[in-house]
Amino acid sequence: MEAWDVTIVGGGILGTSIAYWLANRFEGRIAVLEKEQDVAEHTSRRNTGVVHRPFYLDPVGRKVFARCAQVAYGMWKEYAAARGLPWLPVSTFEVATREEGVARLEKYLQWGLANGMGEDELELLSPKDVRRYEPNVRCHGAIWSKTDTAVEYHAFTESLRTDAEAAGAKFLLGVEVGPIRDAGDLLEIVLAEPRPGQAYVDPRRRVRVGVGTASLRTRFLINCAGGASIDLAHRMGVALEYTDLHFRGEYWEVEPAHHDLSSRNIYTVPRHPELPFLDPHWIVRADGRREIGPNAVPVSGPYTYRGFFGGPKDVSSMLLDPPLRNKLRLLVNPEFLNLAAGEWASSLSKGVMAKRAREFLPGLKVEYLVRPGTAGVRASVIDRDGSFVKEAIELPGPHSYHITNYNSPGATGAPAFAAWIVQRLARSGQVDHLKPKAPKPAGSWDFDRICAAIEAPAS
Repeated sequence: MEAWDVTIVGGGILGTSIAYWLANRFEGRIAVLEKEQDVAEHTSRRNTGVVHRPFYLDPVGRKVFARCAQVAYGMWKEYAAARGLPWLPVSTFEVATREEGVARLEKYLQWGLANGMGEDELELLSPKDVRRYEPNVRCHGAIWSKTDTAVEYHAFTESLRTDAEAAGAKFLLGVEVGPIRDAGDLLEIVLAEPRPGQAYVDPRRRVRVGVGTASLRTRFLINCAGGASIDLAHRMGVALEYTDLHFRGEYWEVEPAHHDLSSRNIYTVPRHPELPFLDPHWIVRADGRREIGPNAVPVSGPYTYRGFFGGPKDVSSMLLDPPLRNKLRLLVNPEFLNLAAGEWASSLSKGVMAKRAREFLPGLKVEYLVRPGTAGVRASVIDRDGSFVKEAIELPGPHSYHITNYNSPGATGAPAFAAWIVQRLARSGQVDHLKPKAPKPAGSWDFDRICAAIEAPAS
């Protein structure tokens, strides 16, 4: 089989967005390898489903994520209108459940404005103001992000896939990546044995890869494998100074009769912003459902949606995968261990989850939580100091580029971040083997405008 020019591993919202931009900017053989039978089957659809506004992102310390979130808001809004996709601007109250959290809200107001939000999009609220808008919410104050919007990221990703295919990209579904070998000027991607009942067939019959196909060759690989991205990078000798832990976020669905407890998303100021533990939120879904969650339960791997460990092998992998020092430094942190124990408790008991949410929504009763809702797993990267890395990590490798730790607000900023990545690859000569296409400016999806906005100096 002829070699691919660029192969993207991972058909989540980031991998699909990168495929969209590459196919629209360049001529060439561009493939996306996705181990599931559809795109966006994992973190890209198993999240809060919110287009987040960047009021809570430090405009200096988290500049790239903040800029991408700001730029992508207009992109997603325009895209949803053009494609007829759900777009429900429910807005968000981020509330201070403790008096000391009010200072954080004031900082959020300054951050939001510095990140490009309009003064009409943000408002600081007193406890009395909050009760006027949402009578069932109790707090010491809130910041109101008026343009936070509920969406269906799976639908966004499917639509972007269609657009990427129309521009020339190919999606190979049901293809799981095994070892990757250096083949001179190429990489040979060995395909793992198919799981029982699995065939390498795109369900829409656009691309078919025979079960007998043992490997693919590519000139360049982009690692967008999400929860498996660190493992893939390690296989290629990249990111060896990092390791990761996986945390499952669980939600409970609220009985429809009690949806009127709040018409808006309710978040809380995090008590431990340096750790991946958030107090539960009240979430309004794009279809009108309400859910309480998430927690952050340590689990053994990126696809552990039930239970905690698959067996002794999973436990040893979770704790002993190299570099061991990173996790050991974290696991002697008593604050982390205490918080992790509390997260496990909220997974075992919906009563614990309801009790945590009653801190800001005292009228919520445990019997209102009628069934388990969304469950998703986040992979959080740990550095040599045993600290969680906040920003996405981008690392070059042999004939490859690796993106890991692409977490919140990952789905929000994906189309802007993907454009920025494609620009960086082009500037560094990594995609010089592709032939440029004539640019097609398209409103808020203008490539050059997006990249310029992300790179603009602080005002």
